[in-house]
Amino acid sequence: IIEKYGLTDPALLRLAKIVHAADIESDRHTDEIAPGLEAMAVGYSLRFPDDKENLSQQFNVYDALYAWCRLQVAKQG
Repeated sequence: IIEKYGLTDPALLRLAKIVHAADIESDRHTDEIAPGLEAMAVGYSLRFPDDKENLSQQFNVYDALYAWCRLQVAKQG
């Protein structure tokens, strides 16, 4: 999605890196945040087996993670 639409927001790029690493087991070691996000995603799927409800419940997690990414980018300069 990032490449397809030419998105360049540094915080969004950071978020994409975390999500990719959490989603791809062989890449999980490439980002220190990824194992935690993967654990959250698995936990949500156990609590909310219905896909629509699961996604709805997780939106706030990803919004919060994006806010954290924005803070990290701001700290870097």
